[in-house]
Amino acid sequence: MTNNSVNFTVSQILKTKSEFEDEPKKKSREDWRKAKELEEARKAGTAPAAVDEEGKDINPHIPQYIATAPWYYGTAGPTLKHQRPQDDKEAKFSKLTEWYKRGVDNSKIITKYRKGACENCGAMTHKRKDCMERPGKVGAKYSGAEIAPDEYI
Repeated sequence: MTNNSVNFTVSQILKTKSEFEDEPKKKSREDWRKAKELEEARKAGTAPAAVDEEGKDINPHIPQYIATAPWYYGTAGPTLKHQRPQDDKEAKFSKLTEWYKRGVDNSKIITKYRKGACENCGAMTHKRKDCMERPGKVGAKYSGAEIAPDEYI
């Protein structure tokens, strides 16, 4: 193991802690009372609502545990960005105007049950638990009659 990292003693860390003043200070009783009055005025509608980084109003009736961003999120001011869906996590869906192949593939008519097909209707594109056909008394696996064509995938 190489010793590339620098080791500090506890006293050195405490001395240099004054350099990192990013941590919020404890509010005095007067500051806490003013913040509480401002919050009540915002809820009553007499004071304007708080504004986030993007210029959107923050609803004063949102609970504090939702409105405050986690410490590791790294926000400078009040924001609800951490509650909104993130672009990289958002699922991509097809648009309503996009065309896709509909219906079933009737290019070849199947007359016998194929191994690995749906036991209920005989289509190769799904299994019995995913079948949308009415469950028959005797499935296509055993009867061999009325085997459904494969759907487009």
